[in-house]
Amino acid sequence: MSSLSFSPRIPVIDANVCVGNHYTEPSPCQSQAQLIDEMGYHGIDRAVIYHAQTEEISPTDGNRLLDDWLDEGGRLIPQWSVTPTTDSLTQIQAMHHEGRVRSVRLHNTQSAGLPFRSWGYDNLLSWLSEAGIPLWIPLMDVDPHDLITTLQAYPDLKTVLLGAHYTHALVIRPMLDSLANASLELSRYEPIGEVESLKRQFGASRLIYGSWYPRYAMGPILFYLHHTDLNEDELHMVCAGNVERILGI
Repeated sequence: MSSLSFSPRIPVIDANVCVGNHYTEPSPCQSQAQLIDEMGYHGIDRAVIYHAQTEEISPTDGNRLLDDWLDEGGRLIPQWSVTPTTDSLTQIQAMHHEGRVRSVRLHNTQSAGLPFRSWGYDNLLSWLSEAGIPLWIPLMDVDPHDLITTLQAYPDLKTVLLGAHYTHALVIRPMLDSLANASLELSRYEPIGEVESLKRQFGASRLIYGSWYPRYAMGPILFYLHHTDLNEDELHMVCAGNVERILGI
């Protein structure tokens, strides 16, 4: 009988992990140590983390709470959230001046009535592009047409598109084709055979492992990636190398 155990055969960085409590439910991990134990169980070496309060209350407040999650060993890589407002941009710029910003995550302002268009985001996107700071964008929070047309105006800005669902299957290829500096995070991209197909069309350098833990478990997509036709070098790129390159680590 074959073993049911699994461990990754290459180094792994989870590019999409949420920490802290949502107002509707507590996080299964209440401390750095518990999160690192969960990562260890799945064979994950490092994780890019953002705070739940940046989604539900305030990016500036959530960013302050994220400081409490940073470990001395550097296994937890902070990702600060941002909105196109003066106080949010000022906070991020101050942390960037201190050398603390490797990436930022777009806060959903569409729910508050601000679509993702250049006339509302130019100050933010221009600065990120000039500073060379990559932007993580949850796809469910942005209209696809706005996403493509807006980002095309900032061709040097590196972006990671998060949480693509099978309902995005028809727009993923036009997005990646139109946005040369965009990569696709795979936490919930479930169409059978699509990882291999995207790899053949765009290359493994455009694909990134992330789990979006605790929204989803860390293990399933990592297990799946190990059972695609990605070769060892491609698997290393998807599970660690690409996000290392984007973050400059």
